[in-house]
Amino acid sequence: MKRFFLFIFFQLLVSVCFASHIVGGEIEVVPLKNPVVGTSTHQVTLSLYFDAINGRTAAEDLSITLQIYRKRDLMRMGNVTCPQVYRQPIKYIDPSCQKGDLSTLLMKYSNNINLPEADFSDPEGYMIVWERCCRNSIITNIQNPSNVGMVFYTEFPPVTTPNTTPRFRDIIADYVCINQNFEMDFSATDADGDSLAYTLVVPWIGNSSPQQSNPTNSPSNNYREASWVPGISIDNVIPGEIPLRVDAQTGVLFVKPNKLGLYVFSVMVEEFRKGKRIGRMKRDFQLKVIDCIFNSPPQVMVATQNSKKFFKDGEVITLKKGEKRCFDVLFTDPDLKQRVTLSARGVNFDTRKILLQSTVNVEITSKDTLKTSFCLEDCIVTRNNVPAEFFINISDNGCPVPQNRGYRMKIQFEENQNTKPTVTTSLLSNPVITYGDTLKFTVFGNDIDNDTLSLTGNGRNFNFGSYGFSFPSKQGLGNVNSILQFIPNCEALKQKQMLLDFVVRDQRCGVTTQTIYSVPVEVKGKQNNSPIVATTLVNNTAELILNPNAANELTFNVNAQDSDNEQLTLTGVPKGFEYKNVLMTFDNKEGRGKVSSLFTWKPTCFMLGGQDSKEFIVNFSTKDNNCLQLQDSVSVKLILKDNSVIENPIQPYNTFTPNGDGKNDFFSLGTIPEDNCKRQFKKFEIVNRWGKSVFVTNERSFIWTGENESSGDYFYALTYSDKVYKGVIHLVR
Repeated sequence: MKRFFLFIFFQLLVSVCFASHIVGGEIEVVPLKNPVVGTSTHQVTLSLYFDAINGRTAAEDLSITLQIYRKRDLMRMGNVTCPQVYRQPIKYIDPSCQKGDLSTLLMKYSNNINLPEADFSDPEGYMIVWERCCRNSIITNIQNPSNVGMVFYTEFPPVTTPNTTPRFRDIIADYVCINQNFEMDFSATDADGDSLAYTLVVPWIGNSSPQQSNPTNSPSNNYREASWVPGISIDNVIPGEIPLRVDAQTGVLFVKPNKLGLYVFSVMVEEFRKGKRIGRMKRDFQLKVIDCIFNSPPQVMVATQNSKKFFKDGEVITLKKGEKRCFDVLFTDPDLKQRVTLSARGVNFDTRKILLQSTVNVEITSKDTLKTSFCLEDCIVTRNNVPAEFFINISDNGCPVPQNRGYRMKIQFEENQNTKPTVTTSLLSNPVITYGDTLKFTVFGNDIDNDTLSLTGNGRNFNFGSYGFSFPSKQGLGNVNSILQFIPNCEALKQKQMLLDFVVRDQRCGVTTQTIYSVPVEVKGKQNNSPIVATTLVNNTAELILNPNAANELTFNVNAQDSDNEQLTLTGVPKGFEYKNVLMTFDNKEGRGKVSSLFTWKPTCFMLGGQDSKEFIVNFSTKDNNCLQLQDSVSVKLILKDNSVIENPIQPYNTFTPNGDGKNDFFSLGTIPEDNCKRQFKKFEIVNRWGKSVFVTNERSFIWTGENESSGDYFYALTYSDKVYKGVIHLVR
């Protein structure tokens, strides 16, 4: 029996702590403006609406922990613990609307979190979730509400797709009056400009329970939904003459209930970018239908100024040139002592052009109809000359939210009929231009309304400058013109045909109309003759025999010419060696029509590398700069040879008689042969029998007369760089 009482006590304690307090809420994920790499990149905020009447302070969480999962496989990516940072009652438009037996707190939990690209780049995105039990026990439209919880849920794309989740507007009411119209803006804003779509969905209850109030690892792609009570479905979440509905585009809630109770509902907002859904988030809330003093909506009508001619809602009113643009607004509210506010909103033009006298918080003190007036500015122009459309709105200060009425007006201004401008050119036919020529023609823009005009031009799917077009933009009043010039480049020649779009726009009262005129241009190439390259060498071959004692040099000209007088490039490329290593020089040249460059070579024995001969090949080429580029080339063979080596260069007569008889009067070797790379003459020397030098010379042609030397045998030495030749001379006197 004791255990039974303890069990009952425990169940009551769980009920006190975890039941009857959650109203609704949502989760936001917002990128930080200046994130620090490796620390925090996003801010996560959970908004929780809490029943301050039926809930208990002990059931409030001072902090919560949200879980993040990868959608593709429900892999847990991490947690974020968020402390409570805000706790205030919801703010009614009129604080006096709050009921003593109904109070809803808004609590916010927030913290920063790091979502690095390396971990959060899956293309299917991620979801952030928090589950909590329990809902209010007095909820009317779902079964067993005190034993089921709520799933706070938001999906977001990979962080490689920069995105801020939608932000719901704060809730301004938590009750509805039976048999009365109720309208509340339940929409969200999107910082990225993404399209938002709203739908009512069945509330999710997930996996929480009184026994497990906050499950932390139960992700799902299909969370458990609440079960409706009999007679309730997604089509009448709050039953009534007009059941609860949400506008798919605006997110505005509307209902005219006919049954008392506390009703929970969920709105899913989906985020679309370029037609593709990139995220979604869910917001739960509850509204209590109560019996209230009936609040009649205010009434508004519009008439021509100082007349009793009233217009019907949505009627198209035509104003001729010179007619007044001022109107009377008659308004009232059947509920005395209420305050009403008039406002205007333009649909297809700027609201600021509606000059409505200030009518804010005007107290209705009698059943008499009140009157004010408004005028329209002269400069109101709509696109395509459709009627100017706007609303004159009236709202009261009734509870729980103001009753609103809108009076739709449509006005056609006859004098504002705007004729589109026209575009013409000076061309007589579609132009065909040959590469190398220039095309010029004038483009004219005209407007019979004498409006301000702007004239621009560009290529269809290309920029003018890319293909050699130039077309200055111009502005003018009533008429404007500009000259197009086209000097085709190679890219233009590749396109064959291009479309040019010329756009003239008029400007009247901030509204623009435009006309586009297209001109096809065809580009043709012209015949291109190949350039020619040649050298001044016979058969493009040269042979050079080295003389180690002389300055060896070879020069010739390389000439290129083009019969089309195109720009030419002349280049020379040595085959298998570098110019500088063999003392060759040649400058690449550019020029129009004709180009010439001098080739110079100053070879040395070193270049033979010990061989008797060696060949060098240099390839010369020229090419033009035509789009259909042609080229020519020639190869030059340069042969470098050494002088032939004479193994025994001299065989002189070795006896002479210097007696003046004209016969054998001196000793001579004749002319010593020329040097080559392997052997060079150094000197010739004669010594007597005692080794004394009596004659020495480095002249190749010499004679020795014996001078004052006596008869006898003398010895000579002919010295080369690699060898010495010796012999005997007999001097006879």
